[in-house]
Amino acid sequence: KNPITDPLPVGCRKICTSVKGKLVSASEYVPKLPMEPPTVFVFGAMAHGSVEEVVDWAEECIALSEYPLSGAAALGRLCAAYENHLGIL
Repeated sequence: KNPITDPLPVGCRKICTSVKGKLVSASEYVPKLPMEPPTVFVFGAMAHGSVEEVVDWAEECIALSEYPLSGAAALGRLCAAYENHLGIL
């Protein structure tokens, strides 16, 4: 009913993930992101189509692999990159 962007933090950076996005290494990409404003990632778990066809409000679309990943694998890559960047063991 309401736009999905309503509950997101005001002024946040919105990034979607898709195999069709710009290929990046998560471990190199995450340290380049500023801590402010907050960053919101959109992970598509779609059987048909792609998330960038549905998410027209994202500012950037990235690929974490040159191959299609499951949602769990993509989230794992991004979380591991944040853990390494923030020094979480």
